[in-house]
Amino acid sequence: MCNPAFLALASALGLGACSDTAPSRPQPAFYVDLARSGTTLDPQTSTTIINGYRTNLGLPALDWDPALAEQARGEAGRLAARGELSADALQGNRPVKGLKRSVSGGYHSFADAFSGWRGSPSHDAVLRTPKGRRYGIGVVARPESRHRVYWVVLVAE
Repeated sequence: MCNPAFLALASALGLGACSDTAPSRPQPAFYVDLARSGTTLDPQTSTTIINGYRTNLGLPALDWDPALAEQARGEAGRLAARGELSADALQGNRPVKGLKRSVSGGYHSFADAFSGWRGSPSHDAVLRTPKGRRYGIGVVARPESRHRVYWVVLVAE
């Protein structure tokens, strides 16, 4: 049992002196481990982050496009099925005006992926597509593969 005086002091200081476990804090969507089963990318978070980046560069905002996101998920699924980051896995997509594509793997969270994309000239060029108006991101986890998580970003006019 806890001492009542200690409880009052701990309570005043905001301490959980007698609790067995600390209250859990929700994981920000930016940091969710997308290699874990049942986790998904949050489109609102990715849109906010990407558009903040684009706005700082004087570029127009992008709108999340569910059809592009579905296409990107399909492409990421083909990459994951092959266990590689090969452009050959992406053949057969429907044509989309001004489509730019970025393919990557190994990033477990959107925070890691976004940081990596900005540091890679070819991936950053897709994020900075000047005529881009809409986008979709596909993420597929395949834990037993080399990259574990496969990403495809599509930006279109």
